[in-house]
Amino acid sequence: MLRFSVLASSSQGNATVVSTGRVSVLVDAGISCLRLRKGLEECGIPPQQVSGIFITHEHTDHTCGLGQFCKKYGTRIYCSRYLAYDMRAAAPGAACTYLEPGAAVELEDLRITPFSVSHDAADPLGYLFESGGVKLGYVTDTGRIMREMPELLAGADALYLESNYDEEMLQNSGRPKRLIERITCATGHLSNVQACEFVRTVGHAGLRHLVLAHISPECNTPQIAAAAMQGTLQELGLAATQLHCAARANRLPWIEI
Repeated sequence: MLRFSVLASSSQGNATVVSTGRVSVLVDAGISCLRLRKGLEECGIPPQQVSGIFITHEHTDHTCGLGQFCKKYGTRIYCSRYLAYDMRAAAPGAACTYLEPGAAVELEDLRITPFSVSHDAADPLGYLFESGGVKLGYVTDTGRIMREMPELLAGADALYLESNYDEEMLQNSGRPKRLIERITCATGHLSNVQACEFVRTVGHAGLRHLVLAHISPECNTPQIAAAAMQGTLQELGLAATQLHCAARANRLPWIEI
C-alpha cells in the first residue's frame, strides 16, 4: 500500500505525509510543529514514528516547522547536500542524509528517488515515491519541466503537481512587475497552462489520482485550476483519473494508490 495526505499547500506553508503502513515520511515541514503534529495525528500517525523529512528546498514555506519538529522528535532530514548550511541553521543538531538527484534511497518498503527541479533555491528537488509496484510523483516549486521528469514520472499512478497561477489573474493582480517576472520565469512556478502541458506529456490510463498543489490564493483559484486540468484530462481520455486540489490550511484526506 502507498498512500499520501496533504497537510498544507500554498505559499504560506507546505507539508505532505507519505506512508506505506510500515514506514511514514514527511515531504517538507513548512507549517508549525503544532500543525504538523495535529495533521499527523489526524492521519493516525504518531509524530515520533515519522522516519524522515524529505525537503524540496530551503524556502520558509517548506521548512519553517523543521527545527522545532526535529528537536522535539529527533527526526532525520533528507535533502540535497547543497542545503547543508541552511538545514544546520534551520534545525541545529538534527541528523541529516544528503541526496543526489537520480540516486534512490530506501526506507523499509519505501523507495524514494530525488530529481532536480528549476526554482530560485540552492538545489531544489522533486521526488518519486515507490512501494509495492505503485508510484507517486511529487513536483512542486519549479518554473519549468526538466528534461528528465517525463521519463522518470512516466507510468506514475498518482501525481502531486504544482499549478500555481492563472496567467491572466497574475498579470492583473497589481503585483510589482519584478515579482511577476520572478513567478513566471524558468526558476519560478508552474502556471495552470504549464501544469496541463506536463500532464499531456505524462498522462496515461493508469494515472489514478492527480493533486493540483501550491495554488496561489491571490492569482488562482481551485476552481480555475481544476477546470483547466479537467479539460486536459477529458482531452486525453482520462475520465477515470480522480482530480483533487490541495488546500492552503485544510488537510486533504488520505489518497490510497
